[in-house]
Amino acid sequence: MDDITLKQFLFTQPGGEAGAPTDKHYLRLANRLLHTWDNRSLMQDAPDDLKKVVCIGLLGYYQDIITDAGLWRTFTDECLRRYGRRVPFHDDYEDYIDYELNRADVEFVLWYLLAFNSMQHRFLSPRDEKLLALSDALYKVLESEYDDIPAPEDYTTLFQCELHDPEDAETLHDLSQWLFWKNWLLLPPFQLTFAQIYSGWMEIQHTAATPQLAAERIEEEKQTAMAQLPTGPLALYLREWLSLLLTGKLPAPRRAHTNEPAKQPHPWYETFLKATGGRDLHFIDTYDNLNRFFIEALGWAEGEEHLPQFKGHSHFALMVTPARGLMVAKDIARSVRHPLNPYYEPEHARLFAFNLISQRGVCPGDMLRRFLAEDAIPDARFPETDDAALVSANADFLARAYLQEFYRAEE
Repeated sequence: MDDITLKQFLFTQPGGEAGAPTDKHYLRLANRLLHTWDNRSLMQDAPDDLKKVVCIGLLGYYQDIITDAGLWRTFTDECLRRYGRRVPFHDDYEDYIDYELNRADVEFVLWYLLAFNSMQHRFLSPRDEKLLALSDALYKVLESEYDDIPAPEDYTTLFQCELHDPEDAETLHDLSQWLFWKNWLLLPPFQLTFAQIYSGWMEIQHTAATPQLAAERIEEEKQTAMAQLPTGPLALYLREWLSLLLTGKLPAPRRAHTNEPAKQPHPWYETFLKATGGRDLHFIDTYDNLNRFFIEALGWAEGEEHLPQFKGHSHFALMVTPARGLMVAKDIARSVRHPLNPYYEPEHARLFAFNLISQRGVCPGDMLRRFLAEDAIPDARFPETDDAALVSANADFLARAYLQEFYRAEE
């Protein structure tokens, strides 16, 4: 296998192509990781390019904790606040040292980089034996140089800025661009979304009247994405990542103007509750019964096939909220254990419940958060495993990482 090149390594660095004198130390270490992996009979089904991406990503984690730049600290602090543990899938061990190199960190980061940089490994279990054995080997490489390697210079400068200081505006801009589009921690789960964005950019380049107009439109879309799309393992918006990173707390929620009139409940909300005896959640087995519910319960037009895209599907879950009205999910009721659901099938759920957490568009975000809050999908597990408890204990994290805007956009 060819070594990781300096160009490949610098692409992910905060300083970009300019580089820094310390880069040679980290490039050498990245290739030590790569060679260690290549010499083990572990997870050799990973393509060479993926191995390089993963090793460079592990170096990103390593550089961050060497300098205590703050991104790993931010992530683990927020995980502790949300879930009571610093590292997903790992209870805090007695020998875990906050913000230092830890075996549990390397196990998580290796799983994360494999799962979200490759469709081949996307649903790999974090407790896969080969994964853990490989992480142990790579951890020992990182540990061997931990006390002697110099701090990466770019990390010590880019993170030294204040969120609201006008004098730091340029540094904050550079930090924002790097975090959103290139960072080892934030980018991997965003890549499915990025693929769609990128195809739009290519269309703009082909249809714009001039290259300058194309560049301007693409830049506008970049700024819109950075403002409106969540990213990273916790599916936080960039403003949230920056606030956590630079102030240690989430930004205050955006408030509506006090002089705005109170919004009325969605027209279907009261109708739905009346039809179901006051319940905002309802389950239906067939499309014919779903269509009949629309006509007889919600008052939709008689003699029509409503939402015909659902024909050929079954076992629907319906939910209504005052703000967004009706939402419908197909083919999921057999995976949902809920007192209101007569169609739950445990054996089916063992095979398919994980899709609700890991496949975009299977279950609306509002509905999924409801199910997780009520422990309604307890059978979800990584494919070819029986460890439902692992998924249950990390369900919100997994939904955020896998689903991104499909989980957060409706909050």
